[in-house]
Amino acid sequence: MKLLRDFFYYFLSLLYAAAVCVRNKCYDWRIFKSEKFRLPVIAVGNITVGGTGKTPHTEWLASLLQTTAVTAVLSRGYKRKTKGFRYVETTATVQQVGDEPLQIKRKNPALTVAVDANRVAGIRRLKEDVPQLGVVILDDAYQHRKVHPALSVLLVDYNRPLHTDHYLPYGRLRDNVSQKRRADVVIVTKCPANMQPIEQRIITKHLNLYPYQQLYFTRFDYGAAKAVFDGNAFPDVPPKQAAALTGIADPATFIDYVRGNYQLVQHLNFPDHHFFTPQDIAKINAISTTYPEAFFFTTEKDAQRLRMAEGLNEEVKKRLFYIPVTVSFLSSSDGTKFAAFLTKLVAGGKAACR
Repeated sequence: MKLLRDFFYYFLSLLYAAAVCVRNKCYDWRIFKSEKFRLPVIAVGNITVGGTGKTPHTEWLASLLQTTAVTAVLSRGYKRKTKGFRYVETTATVQQVGDEPLQIKRKNPALTVAVDANRVAGIRRLKEDVPQLGVVILDDAYQHRKVHPALSVLLVDYNRPLHTDHYLPYGRLRDNVSQKRRADVVIVTKCPANMQPIEQRIITKHLNLYPYQQLYFTRFDYGAAKAVFDGNAFPDVPPKQAAALTGIADPATFIDYVRGNYQLVQHLNFPDHHFFTPQDIAKINAISTTYPEAFFFTTEKDAQRLRMAEGLNEEVKKRLFYIPVTVSFLSSSDGTKFAAFLTKLVAGGKAACR
């Protein structure tokens, strides 16, 4: 049965590959048009399905560029229930704007964050509303070729090398590996902190980038646990037991962190961007009874949806915490170099977009 299913998925992946190839050729041959804007637009994304760390890298970019120019982040707002252009406020709901844009806004309230599935229309609206706008960061937009960005940043998961992956649904590729040529910057994400130079050289060889492309390696740094619900404090003596709640594309790195610090007694894993059902909430509540000393740990993105979930009992709410994540470069000099490059690009303004 598994062999038959794999064959069926592989057949579907060939059809998907053909469709992707035709679409890319239409843009390459200018049958489909891409719009270029007279201000720096930075597109951040990947060519695989989820899990490469787009949101933390977008947050890193926004925090850096805010010190140089008026910055806006424009997202599609995946799985939101609204349509068209909408500004993201800290008081918004996941249903209104999506979990990732809401996370970005709550983490940086002063930042302009908006959602619009039509990125061209979204950028035009931002330019109208924010006259001093200096740079737009497009979240999850590597495949969105209707916009011709001033800079394309491609994220590659350390744990899922591109050269060993396959097209959807047989694998996780949503675009041809050759499309990495469009990237100005390639970042290998989720690297181990103790990654050796020889491994970096092997990855560099497999990526086989062009001389004009910059390559960096980053890792995730996890911060102190924060309460999902206000008014709850993390105990001075950390708990020994932990239950993990995840609804992200690839929770492996997060689970490794939880296991490294606590005794993991339960892991409830849901699909990416999952809206929690009454049945899900019942399972979560049951864990609090089975393991009365266990604390619940979730990701920052999942926290946005759990706040909106109805039916969580008070014991869960008191013990429910998220682990914030930030990005750092394996080489501090690389981080400084990339930051200087970005600052120069944005400072160049219109000249950088010619």
